[in-house]
Amino acid sequence: MYENQSPKPEGRRAWPEPGHPNPRSVAILRRSGMPQLTPSAPRSTNARTTAQILKALVILAASVGSAAAGTLHGFVLTGTPTATNGATWTYRDTVAGVIYDLQGILLRPTGTGKLPAVVISHGHDNNVNTYSINIARTMRAWGLVCIATNYTHAAGVPTGSPGDSTEPGASLPNILRARKCIEILDSLGYVDTTRIAAHGNSMGAFVTAAVVGTYPHLFRAASQSAGGVNDYKLAWTKSPQASGITVPYQHHHGDADTTVPIQDDYRLDSILAAQGTVHQFYVYPGYNHVMMGLDTTMLGRVHTWYITYGLLPAAGTTDAPAPPPAAYALEQNYPNPFNPSTTIAYRVPQTAHVRLRVYDALGRNVATLVDAVVPPGIHSATLDGAGLASGVYYYRIETGTFVAAKRTVLVK
Repeated sequence: MYENQSPKPEGRRAWPEPGHPNPRSVAILRRSGMPQLTPSAPRSTNARTTAQILKALVILAASVGSAAAGTLHGFVLTGTPTATNGATWTYRDTVAGVIYDLQGILLRPTGTGKLPAVVISHGHDNNVNTYSINIARTMRAWGLVCIATNYTHAAGVPTGSPGDSTEPGASLPNILRARKCIEILDSLGYVDTTRIAAHGNSMGAFVTAAVVGTYPHLFRAASQSAGGVNDYKLAWTKSPQASGITVPYQHHHGDADTTVPIQDDYRLDSILAAQGTVHQFYVYPGYNHVMMGLDTTMLGRVHTWYITYGLLPAAGTTDAPAPPPAAYALEQNYPNPFNPSTTIAYRVPQTAHVRLRVYDALGRNVATLVDAVVPPGIHSATLDGAGLASGVYYYRIETGTFVAAKRTVLVK
């Protein structure tokens, strides 16, 4: 494990004046005239639209604390946030010429008073109903209100606006989407807007670093897994965005990751260290890209990070495991469709013998991923499709009292 934790030097200006986004990020946007902070980004938005989005950034920066609870125009909540799967929401409005058409989820813990919150960002080929809901259930158990929206790189759902699929990851449209989530939290009336965190995985990590670097004054702490900085790749967080991160930042990466090379996260680590931002960088030996997103050790460290920096009440010990789930559950695998591998997560509320098997469309058992006694917690198994043919497969979990199955697709 590699860990780097650097103190913030005395007298350092922690963030831009309230009401304004990080000027370094916005200056780069203005010079480029592009919605994506990269020299290779496609010119998918004309200069007028880019100017409108920049205007929206400044307007949004000043909006937290200005909306009364329940009065955010265009926001519609469906369901109960305290239910097992929380509530869904839509937001449709036009602000400073930018058209918003967003969908998301909202989960709230039980309890009264002002509650801390987290903005969760999903990766490529995921959406709020796959990665985000899994992380949200865990973080709600910590006591966090959890909000997530679909980004331009979402799969299997309408991606909405602003932006489109040519503007993935740390693009300006996705920064606006994540920023809008904070405005929604502010409108609810029960969120403590001085205690908001951000967490993302993979392409969602690119969004997390970008929005925290653009609006550091809106966050108490942040965390990510399988992300990094690269100024020459379309979706990645860019150096000017990372340079704006001034809040405590924890990041995690597997050294066997070939999707987002670990060197990109070392680059983020160097930027944070050079500017004195308090941070930790954990390296996980042997972990590939898909193993990081729901790893229990990683989540335990994030939990401790949020306690350490005042997002959550002091409790537990360093690297304490996350609280056990309330019930058994089998989650949708991600990515899905997949090639060559995918991660299947499942929840166990108490010690149990778990069997997790994979079947082809004819009902033949083609793989046994788990056949063991496992402790309470969120667990995951990797299905390697290298030796399987393209097609539909089903994975099934069995315990002494719980049985469930889900469908997945291997595309080669």
